[in-house]
Amino acid sequence: MILFVESQESKKRRMGALLTVLVLFASLIFLMNDYRLSGSTTGDLEREESWERSGVMPDIMVSGIEVQPRVPRGAESFVLSVFCQNIGVVRSGIYTVEVVVGDVNGGEVFKSRAVQKKALEPGQVGAAFSASVDLDGFLPGKYTISAMVIPEGFEDSNSENNRSSRVVDIL
Repeated sequence: MILFVESQESKKRRMGALLTVLVLFASLIFLMNDYRLSGSTTGDLEREESWERSGVMPDIMVSGIEVQPRVPRGAESFVLSVFCQNIGVVRSGIYTVEVVVGDVNGGEVFKSRAVQKKALEPGQVGAAFSASVDLDGFLPGKYTISAMVIPEGFEDSNSENNRSSRVVDIL
């Protein structure tokens, strides 16, 4: 008569093999059944087709308005620069920047626009507008510089941040 003695090592191997067979069997059962989501029992829900709600869009904003020198003198020209940033998650398209300098009475003393043909990558800041400004018929005082970004051929996810303004004292 021959006695077989089973070692700890062989028990572990047998348990591992059994566990592997069970996982394989469960996987086959899962694959044979259709576990896709079924239609709504309370009514059909419309599938979202627009990118707007998912937030996968560019978002161009006016990120800064700069005047050089910081306190301009009315008799001299000054450099006006506007910076834009894409805070969205995808690349922007072409956009236009409109800039208006208004006096205390609400009159426009300077107006210009620039088309930016270079798209902004997500997170990128770019100089969108730069011009030398001469104020004809200058009167010292506070002037309001307003800048607006207009997307061309793409939808901006947040049009609320497409405008910005800054008040500048001109001596």
